[in-house]
Amino acid sequence: MPGLPEELDGLRIAHLSDFHFGVPSPGIGAAWQAAEWAHERRPDLTVLTGDLLTHPRGEPMLRRLVRVLPAPTYAILGNHDVAISRDPQARASDLHELAPATLLRDEGRRLELRGKSVWIAGADPRLILRGRPRLDPNTLARKADLKILLCHYPRVLDMLEPGRFDLVLAGHLHDGQICLPYPGGKIPLAHPTTPYTAGAYRTAAATMHVSAGLGTTFVPFRFAARPEATELVLRQG
Repeated sequence: MPGLPEELDGLRIAHLSDFHFGVPSPGIGAAWQAAEWAHERRPDLTVLTGDLLTHPRGEPMLRRLVRVLPAPTYAILGNHDVAISRDPQARASDLHELAPATLLRDEGRRLELRGKSVWIAGADPRLILRGRPRLDPNTLARKADLKILLCHYPRVLDMLEPGRFDLVLAGHLHDGQICLPYPGGKIPLAHPTTPYTAGAYRTAAATMHVSAGLGTTFVPFRFAARPEATELVLRQG
């Protein structure tokens, strides 16, 4: 990452996303495996990038899982958490806190890691309504040695001005969840034209990692889109 302070070289971030608790899914087991793996890895920072619940009945399980994760943990909500979805199973949850994790909703927190200041901001899932931004995500930025934005939607990268954030962490797309593989690639059937499906991307605005997520939506299976929990290791550019 260009401009990363020497003290933060090697900083490790566990990135988990899209549990979709509250409906039957093999993603439940994947999410618990991921939480236990993150606990064993002991990263410097743990983040959850939304769609934690599809239905409110999954909240007790979510709270048990969060207690397994290593501190500090920061989380945001996704569109399923607030039932902005075509998924008929989605019901809005009433999450306003997620202790011991810190839930961010159009706000941020400053913390110190390895002697350097880190600003971590989280966008509310209502950031984009009917294709139009409700909030300018650039307004969530603050001065710090490392500036991180959590947003459920990867397309937020196209809204950012260079220098506002160094790292964007997103989810949402499940790496397509059900894909049609072909030699050398695959077609995500749910989002065939999206430019950001999973993995790392870099633009003039920032570096972004999109998690393939752990759960499922609409149908309880994946094809050619394995569930994923990721440990990111930041290096000086």
